[in-house]
Amino acid sequence: MTTPTISVPPVTQLFADFALSRLDLPESARRAARMTLANGVGVMVGGSRDEAVSRAVAAMTAAGEPTSCAVWGRTERTSMTAAALVGGIAAHVQDFDDTDLRTVIHAAAPIVPAALAVAEAEQASLAEVIDAVAVGVEITLRVGLGLGMTHFARGWHITGTTGRIGAAAAAGRLLGLTPDQMVNALGIAATEAAGLQAAFGTMAKSFHAGKAAYDGVEAALLASFGFTAARDAIEGRRGLAAVMADDAEPAIMVDGLGSTWEIEHNAFKPYACGIVSHPVIDAGVELRDAGVTSQDVDSVRLRTNPVVLQVMGVADPTDGLQSKFSVYHCFAVGLLDGAGGPVQFSDERAVAPEVVALRRLVMIEPDPAVARDECYAHVSGRTSREVHIEHATGSEARPFTEGQLVNKFVQIGEPVLGADRARELVDALIHGDDRPVADLINLAAVTEG
Repeated sequence: MTTPTISVPPVTQLFADFALSRLDLPESARRAARMTLANGVGVMVGGSRDEAVSRAVAAMTAAGEPTSCAVWGRTERTSMTAAALVGGIAAHVQDFDDTDLRTVIHAAAPIVPAALAVAEAEQASLAEVIDAVAVGVEITLRVGLGLGMTHFARGWHITGTTGRIGAAAAAGRLLGLTPDQMVNALGIAATEAAGLQAAFGTMAKSFHAGKAAYDGVEAALLASFGFTAARDAIEGRRGLAAVMADDAEPAIMVDGLGSTWEIEHNAFKPYACGIVSHPVIDAGVELRDAGVTSQDVDSVRLRTNPVVLQVMGVADPTDGLQSKFSVYHCFAVGLLDGAGGPVQFSDERAVAPEVVALRRLVMIEPDPAVARDECYAHVSGRTSREVHIEHATGSEARPFTEGQLVNKFVQIGEPVLGADRARELVDALIHGDDRPVADLINLAAVTEG
C-alpha cells in the first residue's frame, strides 16, 4: 500500500512574500501593532537599568562593538546587532512585557528591539516601524501556533525559538530585502532557533529574547549580502517544525495569512511575572480588597490550569528572578501588597519574612478544566472565603485599555526618563505616524545611567 503524500505549503516562501508585501492593516490590527510597540518600548526603557542589562552592555563594550545605535534608556551606544540584543534583554528581564496566552509567546521582546535598531540605522519613520512590528509579531505568533503543544512541553522557550524568525522578518522589511533575500533571512533565523526553559529564573531567560532579536537582525544583514539558507527551513522534512515538535502543523502557520491577524490576540501584562499566574495575583488582590489579611489565613488552596505549576512551580524563591516563576509568591504579594509590579518581584521582596511565611501556606491543585487565565482561590483560617477569577486582568477577555497602557508606561518609564518625557514618548508611539525614529530616540535619551 502506498502511503499518501501530505502536501505541506511553502511556509518560508509565503512568510517572505508576506513580510515584504504592501500592508493593508485593518484598524484593529494597526492599533494592536501600535500598542505592542508602545508596550515594548516601555519595558525596554523600564528594564534598561537592570543588572542583567548592565552586564550585557559591559560584555558588548568589552567585545569592541561599534557605536552606531542607541541603547534605549542608557547613555551607551553600540552596534545594530548588539543594540537589538541589549534591548531584547531589557524588554524581557522584568517579565512585564506582552503575551499571547495561546502560545505563551512574548513577541514584542525580540521584535521591537530588532525593528528599532534597524530603523535607526536606516533612518526609518515610525509608520515604517509599526508595519515592521506588525509583520514580525504576526509571523512569530503564527509559527508558535503551528508548532503545537509538544514544542513547549519539550522544554523549548518559545519566545526564543520563534522570535528570531519574526525579528528577521521585521529587520529584513526595514532593510528593503528582495524576496529571495527574505527567504534566506528567515532560513538563517530558523536554523539558529534556541532557548531552554531550564533558564527560567535566571538572566539567561531574558537573553533568549535578546539573542532572538540579535539573530534576527544578523540574519537579515547576512541575507542582504547574499548569504543563503534552506528555502524550506521552517516547514521542510528537517526544518524547524519537524525537528522541534511532534505535533507541528505548518499549514496552520499560513492559514489566513494577510487576511486574519493574530497580533490582535496579543495581550499586555499588568504584573511583572509569568502571565499564567496573573489570575492568582488577581485572586490575592480581590481577597485583600474584601478585607482578608495574612493574619486571617491558615491555608490557601488554589485551583489552576496545570501549566501554572509546570511553569511557575518555584516553591521557595531566593531572589527576584526566581520569584517571577513562583505561583506561591504571586499569591502572597497579591494578598499582602495588592500589586504585582517590579517591586513585588525584587530580591528584597523575595526573601521578606511575611512573604515567605504566606507562601508556605499555599497549595496548588492543577485542574485541566480551569482555563489558563482563570483561578479559584479558597482561604481557610479565621475567615473562610473563596474567589473565582474567570479571566485575569490584561487577558484577551479583559484587555488593557489605552489609558492603562499609558499609565503602565509612565510607571516604569518615570525612574529613567521622568514622568513628563515618559508620557510624551508613549503618546508619540501610540498616536504618531510619520515621525522619524530619531525623534523618539531623542525623547528616550538620558545623560546618566
